[in-house]
Amino acid sequence: MYGAARFRRRFGIVASAAVTTTLGLAIMAPPALAAATTLFVGGANCSDTGQGTPTQPFCTINKAASVATAGQTVLVASGTYNETVTVKNSGTAGAPIVFQPAAGATVTVSGGTNGFVLSARQFVTISGFTVTGTSSYGISISGSSNIVVSGNTVTNAGHPASGQIAAGIRLSGTSSSTVTRNATHHNSDTGIFLTSGSTGNVVSNNQSSFNANGFQRNANGINVVGPANTVAGNVLHDNEDSGLQFYPGGDNNLAVNNVSYNNGDHGIDDLNVTGGRLIGNTIYHNCTSGINVEGTSGNYLVKNNIAVDNAVYPAYNGIACNRRAGNIGIWDSAPSTTTVDHNLVFLTKAGTMYVFGSSFTTLAAMRTATGQEQHGLQADPRFVNAAAFNLQLSAGSAAIDSADSGASGASSTDQLNAARVDDPATANTGAGPRAFDDRGAYEFQPGGATPLPPTAALTVSPSSGVAPLPVTANAAGSSDPQNSPLTYRFAFGDGSTAGPQSSPTATHTYSAAGSYTVTVTVTNSAGLSATATAPVTVTSGGGGGGGDGAGPATYVSQIATNLSTNPHTTGSITVWRTGGVQAGHLIVLTLELTGTAASGAVAGTDDTGDTLTVAADVADGSGNRLIVLSGVTANGLAVNQKVSVTFPNAATYRLTGDELSGVVVADRQSTAVGTTAAFSSGATATTTSADELVFGAVGLFGGSAPTWAAGLTALTTYSSGTTFLGRAVRTTTATGQFAASGTGTGSWLAACVSFR
Repeated sequence: MYGAARFRRRFGIVASAAVTTTLGLAIMAPPALAAATTLFVGGANCSDTGQGTPTQPFCTINKAASVATAGQTVLVASGTYNETVTVKNSGTAGAPIVFQPAAGATVTVSGGTNGFVLSARQFVTISGFTVTGTSSYGISISGSSNIVVSGNTVTNAGHPASGQIAAGIRLSGTSSSTVTRNATHHNSDTGIFLTSGSTGNVVSNNQSSFNANGFQRNANGINVVGPANTVAGNVLHDNEDSGLQFYPGGDNNLAVNNVSYNNGDHGIDDLNVTGGRLIGNTIYHNCTSGINVEGTSGNYLVKNNIAVDNAVYPAYNGIACNRRAGNIGIWDSAPSTTTVDHNLVFLTKAGTMYVFGSSFTTLAAMRTATGQEQHGLQADPRFVNAAAFNLQLSAGSAAIDSADSGASGASSTDQLNAARVDDPATANTGAGPRAFDDRGAYEFQPGGATPLPPTAALTVSPSSGVAPLPVTANAAGSSDPQNSPLTYRFAFGDGSTAGPQSSPTATHTYSAAGSYTVTVTVTNSAGLSATATAPVTVTSGGGGGGGDGAGPATYVSQIATNLSTNPHTTGSITVWRTGGVQAGHLIVLTLELTGTAASGAVAGTDDTGDTLTVAADVADGSGNRLIVLSGVTANGLAVNQKVSVTFPNAATYRLTGDELSGVVVADRQSTAVGTTAAFSSGATATTTSADELVFGAVGLFGGSAPTWAAGLTALTTYSSGTTFLGRAVRTTTATGQFAASGTGTGSWLAACVSFR
């Protein structure tokens, strides 16, 4: 069983138990299988009333989790398991309980309240799973200790609506545990969250990105409000709020060798916390001050960091940032007890270089005024490729051989687990026991660093169905430790292939029944590769009617949401749902505007060139407008691709996207406005086909959230203050007239569209 103690000792944290850890990608590999019994889950002849043997495995992971005891390993066969796995027992230091996929298996846990739940457990390892589409936290750990969460992909936890958000991985009241090498992205709240009472944990070498509430700026890559934890070697980018956040309760934490870029607030944010150490991080192109220490924060040590181009460019969804500025900002009461030195700062355009109580446009001016940063540098770090966010150092960088290796918490290896080395072409100007350590998260390797292979991840949607079955293979969750571009080659198991290609998605149609294994081979610019697989089961038989579409009319999923409370003429959503949007499916955008004209052109498009046209449009005399647009995506959309819409100038907008299958065009529509407690779009004309999907939308202004009438299935309500955007659906079995109706308060706009 790996633990956090030696890791903490490497970074100057007092601890007692001796365990072996490193900072690189090899850290916290799952323990070797214990000699005790192995339990098997999934596959042919499974039964939850059996013994979990290879010949009669359990059908559910949860069954294995209810009986597994110290020293047992649970091996799970490929497949999607729609369940919440609650671990019932604890392991011991020498005999942990281990949950992991079987060799070569791809395992997804989806659709439950959580993926995995551990409460008051010790010495348990959860490794190698994809957890997605949970209504609450993807992996939830509370009141526990000596837990390892490693190598998992956790996405789409919770829903981007008020009261429904959830972090990907959450530790509450948990100690001496390790969260490492996970990918947490597109969750509705923070990727990794350590709540108050979580202490002595190591959060290392994770990638956390694109996490967003959607309706407010609040989700971080990593959020820590517990004391005395180590956050090391993580890559955090494109999160809605800060990449890494320490908030009240998060005292005496260490952040070392992290890379944080392109986030919607700070690279690293510290508010009302004391005793923190920010050592050797690389912070680039964040919306506001890159390293931020503010409020009552004090006794901070900020050393060996690189902070470049923070608070000078819009860095998240094109949003301008008019908040606190500076590459490094030490604000409020923090300067009196904060030490900053050996940091490198740089701007490529005019802006605030540094804040230390007052704002400065140059580091030299800051040094003269405060006496701080006696060894600080204002210089181009010479990133390998800043535009592609490869923030490693090139030869000649001023950051090379100039750090203080004696700084408390400084590491003898870098973010890639490469050893500190002396560059013979650079004079040693550093301090400490090694005068040749480099500033920032990456150590320059003379002659070139030894590259590491990428990590491959793959989902296929749908994973089962009737032939002919079109599927989309999505490897967007793959990553490269060098942040280099990846190429993808797909093999669909029936002799068909796609690629090599730069796009992480590929579509394919299975024409015959069978069990297939889709394989993606991911290759980085160094020529190193990794593979991942996912199963597809195709059965024979015909499909239903579904109007003019293929298969029955079906609501698939929400795609994404977005809003702005500033004036705009354009808006967009970024696809966050694992698997993206399948080729041939219908995208429905619902747009709610305030402070706009009652008329004017509205149109949509996606990143692959598909167009969306208006299916329903209604406005009142108070500047409010509700529009429903729709369009088929011919080639599908991958995670992180966008659907955009243009409209007349509006004071605010709210935008939701939904995916429908089995329908391709709008058929009938009705709209209405009103102020009564009961809202209704009024009845549509009689539908053309028996099997259609009815889509209802309502905008409520200055009131409360909607409650939908019987027969309509409510979708999530998108709220901002007292403005609400609600949607609901129903499928039809006969032609008829339909309405979008319900109750709520405030003025309202309602629309009903049937799709066939």
